[in-house]
Amino acid sequence: MSPAKTAQVTLPNGVTVPVVPAEFARETAETRRLRDSAAKAGARAAAEALAKGIPVTIMRDGVLVRINPDRSETVIGAQA
Repeated sequence: MSPAKTAQVTLPNGVTVPVVPAEFARETAETRRLRDSAAKAGARAAAEALAKGIPVTIMRDGVLVRINPDRSETVIGAQA
């Protein structure tokens, strides 16, 4: 779950409040740097694989998508 995505809960009094997973509420600066570094490393690895002619499979909006070296995309399936 992305830190930007939050669920909402409606309390018995009718007030709706956001719910943020505890691990994101207590995220430290170091954790944010590690998360950002991992995202950059993943993007670089995907770019290098595509440059070598190797297809890459990603998850986009809950759907598995294969990106081919010619940048065409094939939907593999939805996350269960």
